[in-house]
Amino acid sequence: MAPTRYQDRPVTLLPSVTIVSDLRAAFVGRDRERAALHACAAGARSGRPALVLVDGPPGVGKTALVRSALDGFRVLAASGDPLESSFDYGFAQQWLHDDAAGDPTDVGARLLGLLTASQEPVALVADDAQWADLPSVRALAFALRRLHTGTALVVVVTRDEPPDGLRRLFRDATRLSLTGLSVAELGELAALVCPEPIGAAALARLRAHTGGLPLHAEALLRQTPPDVLADPMGRLPAPRGHAMDVQDRLGRLDEKTRALVRAASVLGGECPLWQAERLAGTPDAILLLDEAVTAGLLVHRVGGELLVGFPDPLTGAAVYEGLRPCERARLHLDAAAICPDPVDRLRHRISAVSRADDAFAGEVAAFAREQGASGNWDVAADHLERAARLTASARERGVLRAEAVHALVLDGQLSRAAESAREPNAHPGARAFAAGIVEEACGDGARARRLLELAWRDREPAFEGAVATALARLSLAEGLLSDGHRWAFRASGPGAGFVQMVSQFAAGRLDKVLDLRLPDPAVASFGELDLLTGRAAVRLWTGDAAGALADLTGVPGEVAEALRALAEVRTGAWDEVLSRTMGTWTAPYTAAAQAMVHAARGAITTARALLTRWGNVGTPASGLAWTFLASAAAFADQVESGSEGPAAPETSPDAGRAIPPGLLPVDDVWVGGPRVRAGTAAARGEGAAAVRLFEEAVRSPDPFEWARAEFAYGSFLRRSGRRTDAATRLRAACDGFRALGAAPFLERSKQELAACGRSNDALTAQESTVAGLVVAGLTNKEIARRLMLSVKTVEYHLSNVFAKLGVSSRTALVARLVRGQPLRA
Repeated sequence: MAPTRYQDRPVTLLPSVTIVSDLRAAFVGRDRERAALHACAAGARSGRPALVLVDGPPGVGKTALVRSALDGFRVLAASGDPLESSFDYGFAQQWLHDDAAGDPTDVGARLLGLLTASQEPVALVADDAQWADLPSVRALAFALRRLHTGTALVVVVTRDEPPDGLRRLFRDATRLSLTGLSVAELGELAALVCPEPIGAAALARLRAHTGGLPLHAEALLRQTPPDVLADPMGRLPAPRGHAMDVQDRLGRLDEKTRALVRAASVLGGECPLWQAERLAGTPDAILLLDEAVTAGLLVHRVGGELLVGFPDPLTGAAVYEGLRPCERARLHLDAAAICPDPVDRLRHRISAVSRADDAFAGEVAAFAREQGASGNWDVAADHLERAARLTASARERGVLRAEAVHALVLDGQLSRAAESAREPNAHPGARAFAAGIVEEACGDGARARRLLELAWRDREPAFEGAVATALARLSLAEGLLSDGHRWAFRASGPGAGFVQMVSQFAAGRLDKVLDLRLPDPAVASFGELDLLTGRAAVRLWTGDAAGALADLTGVPGEVAEALRALAEVRTGAWDEVLSRTMGTWTAPYTAAAQAMVHAARGAITTARALLTRWGNVGTPASGLAWTFLASAAAFADQVESGSEGPAAPETSPDAGRAIPPGLLPVDDVWVGGPRVRAGTAAARGEGAAAVRLFEEAVRSPDPFEWARAEFAYGSFLRRSGRRTDAATRLRAACDGFRALGAAPFLERSKQELAACGRSNDALTAQESTVAGLVVAGLTNKEIARRLMLSVKTVEYHLSNVFAKLGVSSRTALVARLVRGQPLRA
C-alpha cells in the first residue's frame, strides 16, 4: 500500500481508492445522496453524532461521495484490502496511526477518545469495510455503543452489508445505496470530460456496458472515440486498468480453459456451452468450466441447456480485446458456421470483414429489409448501418443510411434517428428523406413536407414508396384530402395500408373500407396489420370504438397504441388509457386521450401538465395533432367551469384547410353530438325535438357520453316538472359517472338529483334497517343488541346513511325520513 493524503491527514489508501478519490476529475449526479450525507455532516458538527452506511458495487463512486462531505472535519480514514483482512487491527492502526494491540475494549476506548475529545469535528471513515479485520470491528463497535455526544461523523463504506459486528449498530443509521449513473447523468459526465458531444444512443450503450459505474464510464469516455461509442453493432472496449486485470487472470488459466473463455467472448453475451466448446475445439468443456468460474471470468446457468457468459460486459470485452485480429476474424468465421440463428451468423460474418465489399453489403442490406418487412425495425436499422459501412459506393451508402434513419423512426428511437440524419450524406435525395422523416416524427409538419417533396424528385426506388406514405400521412393530418388521396395511391411499405384506408374513408368510400376481408391479427402479415390499423382508425372515427379495439387486438406499433388509447376513452376503459405509453410522433394523440380522462376525473392540473409537456397548445403545431390537443384543453376548461355546452376548439391557423366534420374521434366525446343538439333545442323551447334528440343521445355506446346524456336529459325533465322521470335519468347518470371515477360530473349529478328531492345513494338492506330503528328512537347500543351487531358496526352503517342522504345528525335523519323519503332507492 502507498501513503497518500486524505483531507490533509496522512493515511494509507489502496491504489484503486486513490483512482476513485483523486484522479476522477468529474463528479455528477447523486444529488439526493449528497444532500442526505451533508445533512448528517451538519448534524455532527452541531453536536449530534451521526452514523452513515454507504454501499454499492466497486467503481460506483462511494469514496468520492464521502469525500465531498468532509470539509471542516479532522478525518480518521482506513481502507480494507482482501489480503490484509486476517491481520489483527489493520483498520485500527490506520485510524490511530500506531501499532494498536491488546483487547478490543482498550483499542475501542482509544477510538472513543479520538471521537469525543477533539476540539474540532471528527470524521471516522471505514472504506471497503467488507474486508475489515474482526478485532478492529469489535473495537469500533465498543466505541460506537458509547458515542452519545460530540461532533463525530462515522461513515462505513462497503459493497453490501456492514461487517457482522456492526450490523445492529447501523440498523438505524442513514443508509445511502449507490447504483449506476443514469443515461442523463452520464451525459453530464461526458460533457465534462469529452471534447466532442456524445449522442443519447451512445450514452445508452455506455450505460448498458458499464452499468453506469462512473469509474469505468469516465475511463471509457476518455479512451474511446465517439464513433465507436455510437456504433450499435460494434463492441465497446474495457477500461485499460480493468482489461489488464482480466488478462492477468486469463493468463493464469490452463491453455484449454483460456481457449474456452476466448471462444465465449467471440460468441458474445450468453451462449450455450456446446457452442463455446465447438468453437474452442475443447471437448468436455464442462470439466474446464470450474476453473474459469473460480477465476471470476465466466458464470453459468441452466436455461433448458447449460449457458455460459461473463459476470459483466466489461470482463467479456477485456477478453475479446486481447485477441489478435487474425485470430478474432478466424473465430468469427468459425462461429458463423456454428450458430443456428441467422442474425448471429450474419453478425459474425460482418465482424470478420476487414475491407469494403459491395456484394456482401448488398446481402446485409437485403437481410435488413427482410427484418423490416417483419417489423423488426431495430435489427433492420443496425444492419442497414452496417451495410452502409461495407459498401464502397458513396451514393449507395447515402441510401442505406437514410433507410436506417427511417427504420429507427419506425422503432421509436427518435433521438438516435435524429443523430444519424445529421451525419454527412452524399445522396441529396436520401439526405432530404432522412431529415423529412425525422421532422415529421418531431411534429414539424411544414418542414417535413418541404423536405419530403424534395426527396420525391429523386424518385429513388429504395425509399420512393416511403416518401409517398409520409406525404399522404401529412396531407390527411392537415385535412388536405385530395393531396392525401393522391399520395396514398403512390404509397408503399410501412404505413401505406393505414394511409390508404384513411384516404378511402375521407373520400367517402366507407363501405369499401369496412367490407375489406382481413385476417385475425394473430395470423396477419405485417402489411395486413397495417391495414387493420387503418380500418381501426376508420371504425373509431365512425363511432365503433369496440370494433376498433377488436381490429387492434395484438397489433404492435405506436399508431396502434395511440388508437387503442382513443378507443378506450370511448369504451370507458379509462384506467387502461392512463397505462398507455407515449409514442414519438403519436404522443399528442395519446396525451390528449389521457388528459381528457384526468380532466373528467377532476385532475385539471395533471391534464394541463400533460398537454403542455406533449404539445404546448399555446404554440400549436399544424393539423390533426393540434386539433386533438386543443380539444382536450377546451374540455379541461369546460370541466373546470362546470359547463355542459360544446367545447370545440378553433381550427389550427397553420392547417391547410379545416379538418372535415366527422374525421375526429373526439367529436362526440368533447364536442357532443345529439346531446348538444338536444340542449340547443331545449333552450329554444322546442320540447318535442329536444326529447327526440335526448332519446337518441342516451343510446350512445360511449359510457361517458351516455352518462352525460342521461344527466342532460334528467336536468331537462326536472325543469319541465317531471321530477320522477328526471330522478330516474339522474340516478343513471350518477351510476355512470361513479363507475368512470368522473368526480366533478358525479357531484353535479348529485346536486341536480337533490334538487328533485331525491338521492342517488341507495341504502343497503342493513343501512335501511339501521335507519328505520333510528327513526323508531333506538340508541346505537339498542340497535346493536337487536341486530346482534357491535356498536362500531352500527356506527359504520349509520355514517354511510348520513353520507348517502346528505344529513349530519340523527335529528336531521329523522326529519328527512319522516317526510316520506324512501329508505331504499
